[in-house]
Amino acid sequence: MSAFTPSRVYASVQTKSPYHIFQGQSKENMLPSAGNFVPAGVSNSGDKRHIKVTAVGEVSLPPDRCRVTVKIHSQKDNVQDVKNSIQRRLDYVLQTFQNHNIKESDMKIHKSLRRSAAMYDMVTEVIVVFMDFHKCQTACNLLVEKLDETVTVGNPEFFHAGTTLETLRQQASLLAVHNAKQKAQEMATFVHQAVGKPISIQEEESKEWEGQVEGVADLETRPSMQQAIASATVTVSCRVNVTFELKGKVKTKNNKDYAE
Repeated sequence: MSAFTPSRVYASVQTKSPYHIFQGQSKENMLPSAGNFVPAGVSNSGDKRHIKVTAVGEVSLPPDRCRVTVKIHSQKDNVQDVKNSIQRRLDYVLQTFQNHNIKESDMKIHKSLRRSAAMYDMVTEVIVVFMDFHKCQTACNLLVEKLDETVTVGNPEFFHAGTTLETLRQQASLLAVHNAKQKAQEMATFVHQAVGKPISIQEEESKEWEGQVEGVADLETRPSMQQAIASATVTVSCRVNVTFELKGKVKTKNNKDYAE
């Protein structure tokens, strides 16, 4: 076997064969390859060598908010009677939420009054945002238990705060770059090289979806809370191409390696 010639470094893995023949090697002395090595364009004239890799970063996060709508409905032949009927139930609903430490700024109230023939029809909606899912479940169960059919408690709608989603996207991008560097280091080590500074970083693709499996919808009409949380869980995936400097390792007198 002839000596290894450092005039050409391979940094890509051949997919057609599990082996790769390096310059100066015979077919009988093939080395197993680790991926898809691309010639890094090295010459003896001092041109910089490099390694280009593609990596993916994927992160998931369950929702951190939920929204519940409580509707209060009443119909009377006197306008004041219908208002009084609504107000009594509304006071109880608001007091229940306050007892569960829900801030006034997290509640919105909408009132609608209409006439239907000789009757007055009034609907009041209370929209509440929770950050504690346990409090949401406890408060809603209490309203269903204590109030009559004129009060309807909707299913929780789970979602993410805008700042939370932005942070999640950044985490996916940083993880992709981290994975790219780790992948480049492993490939460079295989060919007795060292990874240097990044030359370029390019985001190839970024996508996000809700649910544990992309593209699969929950077909249940009334899912459990855990199923609803899983369905609203957001996953962000980011794919990047990163090019790093590639440096040869040189052994010192103390038998330690350092990069050229």
